[in-house]
Amino acid sequence: LASFTIFQSCAQIFLSAEFGVAIIMISEEFPDSARGRGVAILHMVGLLGVVAGGLLYARVADSRYGWRGMYLIGILPLLLVAFLRRNLRETGRFVAMRETRTPEQIVELKKIGASIAHAFAPFRGPYRGRLLLVALLWNSVGLVGTPAVTFFSLYAKRDHHWTSSQIGHAIVLAYVIGAFGHLVAGWMLDRVGRKATLSLTYVLGAVSIFALFQTDTHAAMLTSMVIMVVAFQAARSATATYSAELFPTEIRATSYSMTVNLLGALASLATPFTIGALSHSMGGLGNAVALVSIGPVIGAVIVMIFAPETRGVSLEEL
Repeated sequence: LASFTIFQSCAQIFLSAEFGVAIIMISEEFPDSARGRGVAILHMVGLLGVVAGGLLYARVADSRYGWRGMYLIGILPLLLVAFLRRNLRETGRFVAMRETRTPEQIVELKKIGASIAHAFAPFRGPYRGRLLLVALLWNSVGLVGTPAVTFFSLYAKRDHHWTSSQIGHAIVLAYVIGAFGHLVAGWMLDRVGRKATLSLTYVLGAVSIFALFQTDTHAAMLTSMVIMVVAFQAARSATATYSAELFPTEIRATSYSMTVNLLGALASLATPFTIGALSHSMGGLGNAVALVSIGPVIGAVIVMIFAPETRGVSLEEL
């Protein structure tokens, strides 16, 4: 258990880092009119990997390799990355920014103390308002989006007597269809706008998760589950687009990491404990989850009041 926890935690740290780098590179290299679609397609491809892992697990876990066989399979895409990175170049915006640095600044940035200070630069500059805005949006989604599948499994099996097979099929179906949620989000981000896409996906996600934990029939729960995953996957693409484009190049990656992986993850960490504590006093798990589904609605209100519209606008103008 100890070694698994250590290695899995390290894997999650570096997976989060590489996904953040990919979002930043897409944001800085794609045309302004296709930035949303680029981020959405990246999320969709990542989701296909999750679905493939879920389908493989049933076969691999029962083989002589056991669950470790999944990690063995995971080596294959790493070999592909090792080959592809040979032709990977820095983004044009980063190169242009780097050329403006003096030799003294370059030496200073290589020091550990300066790197730590740079990590907190967004809090001291004029973009701390946007930092808070994006972090609030991620927490609004994370309030129910992250633990939803975990609680769905418990709720469906314990309270509605679903079989493990039914739960597994429901999750795979939801995430397969959820991949198209990213495509819809990408189209809406670049055609309709960021504010409308964020607000619509947040509210749709809140309503569907409320319905999921308040309905009784198998068909209603399955439908709500699928709609919820589609909405929240679309919401993640939309929020990730905002996270990268609302900050200048010199702090874009730092701000993305702060808003997505640190400040924006607080609700995801706290919600399982909150729902667990509320479930007894509120008469069940379904009522507790239904209560916190107000989170994305609050996020939609924040978007409509405070968030800027960034569709088709260059990063320099933003």
